[in-house]
Amino acid sequence: MCSICQPCFFGALHGILTTLCSLDRPFFLFEGPSMEKFFYPKSIAVFGVSVTPSNLARVIVENLARFGFRGDVYPVGSRDGIVAGRKILKNLDTVEGIPDLAVILVPARYAPETLEMCGRKGIRHVILESGGFSEFSGDRLGLEGAVLLVAERYGMKIIGPNCFGVVNIENGVILPFFIIDPDYMKAGSATLISQSGGVFYDTCMLCSVENVGLRKLVSIGNKLMTDENDVLEFVLEDDGTRVAGLYLENFSDGRRLMNLTASSPKPVVVLKANRSASSGEIARFHTTALAGDDDVAEAAMKQAGIIRVTNFQEMVDCFKIFGLPILKGRRLALISRSGGHGVLSADAAKRYGFEFATFSDNFFAGVHEKKLNVIAATNPLDIGDVYDLDDYCPILEMALKEGDVDGIVFVITYSSETDGAKVRNFLSYASGIIPKYDKPVALCVVTNRSEWFAVKKAANIPVFTDVDQGMKALSWSLRHYEAKGRGKGISYKYFGKIRCDDRAGRRFLGPGECFSLLETAGLPVAQYALARTRDELLAAAERLGYPVTVKLADNALLHKSEAKGVYLDIRNDRELLGACEQMGSVQCIVQKMAPSGHEMIIGGRFDNEFGPVIICGLGGIYVEIMADRSIRMAPVDQDNARGMIDELKGSAILKGARGRRAADISALINVIVRVSRLLIENPHITNLDINPVIVAEEGGGCTIVDAKVEITC
Repeated sequence: MCSICQPCFFGALHGILTTLCSLDRPFFLFEGPSMEKFFYPKSIAVFGVSVTPSNLARVIVENLARFGFRGDVYPVGSRDGIVAGRKILKNLDTVEGIPDLAVILVPARYAPETLEMCGRKGIRHVILESGGFSEFSGDRLGLEGAVLLVAERYGMKIIGPNCFGVVNIENGVILPFFIIDPDYMKAGSATLISQSGGVFYDTCMLCSVENVGLRKLVSIGNKLMTDENDVLEFVLEDDGTRVAGLYLENFSDGRRLMNLTASSPKPVVVLKANRSASSGEIARFHTTALAGDDDVAEAAMKQAGIIRVTNFQEMVDCFKIFGLPILKGRRLALISRSGGHGVLSADAAKRYGFEFATFSDNFFAGVHEKKLNVIAATNPLDIGDVYDLDDYCPILEMALKEGDVDGIVFVITYSSETDGAKVRNFLSYASGIIPKYDKPVALCVVTNRSEWFAVKKAANIPVFTDVDQGMKALSWSLRHYEAKGRGKGISYKYFGKIRCDDRAGRRFLGPGECFSLLETAGLPVAQYALARTRDELLAAAERLGYPVTVKLADNALLHKSEAKGVYLDIRNDRELLGACEQMGSVQCIVQKMAPSGHEMIIGGRFDNEFGPVIICGLGGIYVEIMADRSIRMAPVDQDNARGMIDELKGSAILKGARGRRAADISALINVIVRVSRLLIENPHITNLDINPVIVAEEGGGCTIVDAKVEITC
C-alpha cells in the first residue's frame, strides 16, 4: 500500500484549501456520487471486524443479519474468523465486483490507508464511523485532511467521521455499531438526521417507547464531506418519508437549508443546540445586540417554515402529529371523559391560538338518537356519563363529519381492568377512519403504568399523554400548513466577500462614505455636511439652514447621546459653536433638523450561517431597552417587510394609536426593502445600523439621520 509522505500531503492539501478559499460562493466538497447507495446498497464491506466480543465493527455485521439485509456483506479485518456466519477477509482482492458501500470502523490513524484500499477496489460510497478526528483536536488539517485527499483522488463520497452511520428500516440496512433489536424498531414515515451519535441513539429509544415508526436515520458526525443538507435533499425526495427531523449543533449552510425546506411540501423539524447568544460585538452595534446568533437562527427557520423544537420529546411529538393528516384550520372539537380535562383542553386551545368549532344541530341529534348521555350540548363535549366506551366510536366519527371541525382533541381516562380492551378497540377504529376524513385527531390517553405501554404498542396512530402535549403538536401541524400555503421558496444569491485594496480586516466607513453608500442605494438621508474647521461648520449651517443637528464625526461611537456627542434643534451660530465646545471638537456632521415622527432602527449584518440578515425595530435611544424587533434573512420583498412591521409590539403605535395619525408605513417598507437589497449587493458589509430612521405621518416619508457601517476588507 502506498503511503503519503508529510511534505507531499501538506503540499497537496494546501493547494486544495487555497482553491476552495478562492471561491466566491458556497462550495460542497467533492460532491461526486449521489446519496442513493448509502441507503440502498446491494453489497456492503465492513472494515475493522474481529471475533473479539468487544469489537464494535462485528456489531454492524450482526445488525445487518438481525434485520435480514438481503445483499452481500463482506467483513474485513486483520485476523481470521467467522462473524454472523460470514468469513472475515484480510482484504477485498478475492471479492468479485465492487461493493456498493464501505463502512469503516478502524482506529483513526488507519482510516486513510483503509480508504486507499476502498478506492483501489472502486468503492465510491463510504461511511467513516471511526472517532478520533477533529472532534478531539479541532485540527482538520491532520487526519481529516488526509481523508479528504484520498476521497478527492478516487471521487468518493463520505459520511462521517465520528458517526453511527445509516439506518434504513425499509431494507434492513442497519449500520450503527450498537446492538439494535428489531422488536424495538417500528417501520414508519419519520426520518432523523443527527449531528450527534448520542441524540441519534436516544431518539431511536424514545421512538421505540412511544411506538413511533421510523423510516431512515442518519448520523452525520463531523460533516467532513456530507452535511445535513446533502442528506435532507435526498430524504425530502424519498416517497416514504413524511417528516424529516434534524438535530444540529451548527448549520453547514443555513441558506441551503432554508431553500430545501421552503421548496418542499414536507415538514422539516429542527432541534438546534448551541443557543447562547454571541456577545463579542454587542458593544459595537445595536444590530448585533438585537439579533444574536440564535435570534437569527430562530428567524431564519421561521421564515423558511421550519418547525423548531427544544427537546427530544418535542421532536418525537412532531413525528407523531405529522403521521396524521395535516391540520388545515384553527377550529377544534374538544371531547373529554373528564370535565377537568375539558377545562384544561380549553385553556390549552386558547394558549395555542385555537378556536372551538360549532357543532351542528345534526351532530347533537345524532348523539341523542344513539342515546348517548353527554353532560351538555356544548363544545368542549363532556362525555363523562357515557359509560360504554364502545360508544366513543360513533361520537368520534360524527365529530369528524362536522364541516366546521378542522381537528379533534379526544381525552380518554379509564380503568385498564374494566375498559382496557375497549380502549384498544377504539384506537384501532380511530386509526381506520382518520385517513378517511383527512383530519387529525390528537388522542390523549391517561391510564395506569402497565396499561400505558400496552396501549402504545397496540395503537397504530399517535397517542399523547397530556392535553397540552397534543395541543402543541396540533399547533405545529397548523403552522406547517400555513407556512406552505404562502408558497414560495427562498431565493438567495451569494456574492462572496469583496476584498479591499487598502488593508485587511474590518473598518468603519467614515461619515461621508457611510451616507454616500446609503444615498447610492436610494435611501432618504437627511441633508448633511462634514465640517473640519470652525469656518466650515458655520458655512455648513448657513447652507443647510437652521434649525440643524450637530454630532461628532465618529461612526465607531455606539451611543453618541451618552457621550454628549449629539445636539439637536440648534437655531443659531452661537448655539452651534457652544455645542461644539461641549463636544470638544469642531470635526462634526451638521444635518438639517429632521421633521418629527416615530424613531425606528433598520439594521443588518452578515451572519456566518445564514448570510445577510436585516432587522427592523423601534429605534432611538431606547432601542436596546425595548428590544422590540423583527428579523428576516435578506432579501425581503414588500410583503416580507410589511410582515416585519406587523410583528413589532409597537406596530399599533405606527398604525395610529389613541387618535394619532398613522405613520408613513409605505415609506418605511420601501426603506426596509432597499436596505435588504443593499446588504445582498454588498456582502462585504459586516454590520449596519441605521438609527434612527424618522418615520413621519402618512405621506410625509422617512428620513435617515444617523447610520454606522462596518465592512470586511
